[in-house]
Amino acid sequence: MKRSTARVATFGLAVAIGLGITPGAWAKPGFAIVSLSPGAFVSNCQSMGGSTSSAPTGGIRCTLPSGQTVDCSFNTTEGTAICQWTKDLPPKSAKALMGDVPPDSLAPTTTKPPKATGAPDTVN
Repeated sequence: MKRSTARVATFGLAVAIGLGITPGAWAKPGFAIVSLSPGAFVSNCQSMGGSTSSAPTGGIRCTLPSGQTVDCSFNTTEGTAICQWTKDLPPKSAKALMGDVPPDSLAPTTTKPPKATGAPDTVN
């Protein structure tokens, strides 16, 4: 059991580093794949008091009154969007802007990834 926990922690850390997320900033940036149309994203952003513009990497950027930005790229064929943000986005704001963010996204959490514990058990 200890081995699998250590492997999961190592894998999660490797994914975070591969995405350019430093361990110290684990709970800050995030991204999610959601069911969302460009029109719904713009409408949600404006209803939260935000403004929209073109995202630097394509898609649409929502800038909220807090200064937080969320960029979404859309697959209109499937009705999905990939959204990413660089600062902590509270769950209520994420839901209001993008709908239900799936739990398996790399959205920020209030918990840190598990720490690796000692050397793995050995098998004789």
